[in-house]
Amino acid sequence: MHWIAFIRLIRDIFGPGLPDLDKIQEQGLLAIKIAQVFALRIDFLNEDTCRHLSRLYRHTLELPAEEVDLLLKKYTDASFRSEFADIDTRPLATASVGQVHRARLQNGTEVVVKLIKQDFSRKFVRDVRSLERLFRLIIFFYPKLQKVADPVGILKNIEEYTTTELNLLNEIAGQTILRDIHTSQKDRFDLSRLRFADFHRNLCNENILVSEYIEGRTFDELLEEGLLPYEKMLQLFHVHGFYMFAVGIFHGDIHPGNIILKDKDLYFVDTSAISRVGPKIRRGLFNFFKALAYWDYEKCAYFLNKMADVEIEGRRYDTFSKKMLTLYADFTDSTVSQVSLTRRMMETIKLGVHSGMVFEKGMYAIIKSLMYLDGMAIRCNPDAVLMRDMRPFISEMESLIETGEP
Repeated sequence: MHWIAFIRLIRDIFGPGLPDLDKIQEQGLLAIKIAQVFALRIDFLNEDTCRHLSRLYRHTLELPAEEVDLLLKKYTDASFRSEFADIDTRPLATASVGQVHRARLQNGTEVVVKLIKQDFSRKFVRDVRSLERLFRLIIFFYPKLQKVADPVGILKNIEEYTTTELNLLNEIAGQTILRDIHTSQKDRFDLSRLRFADFHRNLCNENILVSEYIEGRTFDELLEEGLLPYEKMLQLFHVHGFYMFAVGIFHGDIHPGNIILKDKDLYFVDTSAISRVGPKIRRGLFNFFKALAYWDYEKCAYFLNKMADVEIEGRRYDTFSKKMLTLYADFTDSTVSQVSLTRRMMETIKLGVHSGMVFEKGMYAIIKSLMYLDGMAIRCNPDAVLMRDMRPFISEMESLIETGEP
């Protein structure tokens, strides 16, 4: 992606009216991934634009039936295809990298077949390198951009999870990690409502994934129709929050298209991206959110500073603390539609950086998850006072985090 194409993409995202999703997809995989990141940035964009861009998580251009047949022949052999009674060439869901189809094995078992839509790797990596050079040139003339927005770090995060996505066997590996945590921690924390689809591993390779069909609906579908119960949103916060704050290993791409609700259970899917965060950040952020849930903004300032690799003190800290109180003056008892948690968190980190703090780059993974969750809350229940509703979960989690590493 050269600089002209990048400027065109940004102009389309930030321009008047809703972005042209077809035009974004025509620019390639990196353009789609950048647009998906901006779908989280309610601190930059209005809610309608973010919601529109979020369609790129699950409603990308689909392959025609004849191309699906060609890919199945390319990725598999006759013995693979003989295992199936039928494979529906119409997609059940499409995403930027893969496409999912319902199918039925010869024994009648209902499954889904996921396939990589094309060979993205070479062009994607070339586009990333080109854009990275552009970012480094901009940072050379404006170094503060790296501290405040970290565009190179975000680009590297996009590259890392996208290249992981391009090998579907990583989805099995990622699910194994999350399942192992589920098994080892089930007596310590209630994870009984979290489920995972079983894979037919003998039928999987890096381009094809065959797994159990889950008769449920994604959070994305339910949110679009206004049918997602708010208590299910809080249940997701409860489960995913445990992985993030108590364990520090979690689903790295927890957007609403990757959560399926079946009856009362939540299924995590598309588990190729696994994020990790160290004890200092996860415990520091938990303490920050605990203080935020009880509207204690002085403690929020204290814990944000303690999270930093480079802390501030003296007059500099006092000035920062006063600005924090001003920043959060309208936050107490505010609903998610009145004050976006994502927007306020980005403003908070920006304030910390401008005040002299330096944060660990691994912080982005957990902030990204919080952006997803905040975005879902706004769509699910705009009148919710989310931080107040999180108090029971925070109280339950506190003792687990204080006990040290799991």
